[in-house]
Order: sequence, then C-alpha cells, then structure tokens
Amino acid sequence: MVEGMPRNRRSGLLLLLGVSLLVLGLSFCLLLWRGYLAAKTYDLWVEAPATVLASWIETESQPGGEPDRYAFRVRYRYLWQGEPFVSTRYTDLAKNSRHRRRIERRQANYAVGKNTVCFVNPDDPREALLKKPTKAPGYTLWFPGLFAVAGLGMCLVAIRRRHR
Repeated sequence: MVEGMPRNRRSGLLLLLGVSLLVLGLSFCLLLWRGYLAAKTYDLWVEAPATVLASWIETESQPGGEPDRYAFRVRYRYLWQGEPFVSTRYTDLAKNSRHRRRIERRQANYAVGKNTVCFVNPDDPREALLKKPTKAPGYTLWFPGLFAVAGLGMCLVAIRRRHR
C-alpha cells in the first residue's frame, strides 16, 4: 500500500479488493458447481447396447471471415428393455471445433455399423447419448475457492485494521 495514504483509506481499498475477490471466487465456484451437478444427473442413466447407423461431419460457416467450425453428427439405434429406439445425441453439449482432425478422430470412433454402448434415461427411454459429460467442473472447484478464501481473508484484515 502507499505510505502517505491514510489508514482508513488503505483499509477501504483492501476491503474493496477483498470483496471483489470473494465475489468473483464464489461466482466461479457456483458456476462450476452447477456444471458438476448437471453432469452428475447422467450417472442415473443406464448403459445399453447401440449400433451406429450413420456418422458425418458438418461444416459450420462462421460470419466475418472467421475459420469454419466442424461438428460431429451421429445417428444410432439402441435397445431399451427389448424395444428399439434411435437417437442423434452424442453428448449433452453441442461441441464443435476449428480443428477438423479432432472431429475426424471422433467420427472414426463411431464408424457406421460399429457396435457400442449408449446411456439411456430410464425415466424417458427416448433420450440417450453416446458420451456422458465430464464432471471436471466439480474437481476444479478448489481453484476459484482459493480466490474466495483469499478475498475473505483480505476483508477480515481490512476490518480489523479499520477498528484499531
């Protein structure tokens, strides 16, 4: 802090910085927690045998001269309790990439005729996906949590200094 600055003003700046870090850290923790909970709901979905009927790559043109993006698309048949269903969901999030090779590798994993597994919503067997979303947001909560804890510590120090 600046030496010539009054103690109350220094404490106020420290408090402002602490509150900012605390709010930002908690906001990111909340977003990551929501992502984790959304991915965790798929843990209840049940594995079922599936056969790839079609897989292809779509080119998505971007406005303003941006590079094209590529998206993997798939159609597969699966059996749920002896009844056949068809789905086109790869995962719960729309994923595309500027890197065509990355999408080509994904497509190679789901070649036409390949027998694989999908995950079926037992409450609504018309819903299925090939790949469950990652729960990584829950495993990275600690990082914004550090900012929240640091912000809280700065707030406490600023309040203690102000009341001396």
